[in-house]
Amino acid sequence: MNPSQPDVGPIFIYFGGWWDVVYYILNILVFVYKGVQLPYPNRNFAMEFSFSWLWILIEVPRLFLASKGNKTERTVPVIFSFILSMPLIAMYVYFIAFQTYVLKIDQLTNAIALIFMGIQMVFGILAMIRFIIASRFSA
Repeated sequence: MNPSQPDVGPIFIYFGGWWDVVYYILNILVFVYKGVQLPYPNRNFAMEFSFSWLWILIEVPRLFLASKGNKTERTVPVIFSFILSMPLIAMYVYFIAFQTYVLKIDQLTNAIALIFMGIQMVFGILAMIRFIIASRFSA
């Protein structure tokens, strides 16, 4: 890594982790609001609420692998992070467009989450390219 070039990828991983905390709290609060105020079909509510728990079970390892891959300058953890991001992207799209009740707050929070995910993926690809080039020339 060239010291004159700042590496902004870890910044998006760091702030993406903080956004995840805010996102998760807002998401749970919105689901509680929907469950109390809206005539939700029980099966749909249970399924959509369980997606929130599934989301956290996938997002935490995804961020860990992205961070680990960046810190160790290895491509394999970053690739696994990309693999884990695929179901998360599907969940965000589901929450934006296909859940039983889509509120404006759902659209906003999930759009921000998709933006963070997209930026992290772009910087992940750039980091992997840099790691591969550096490994070829370091031998």
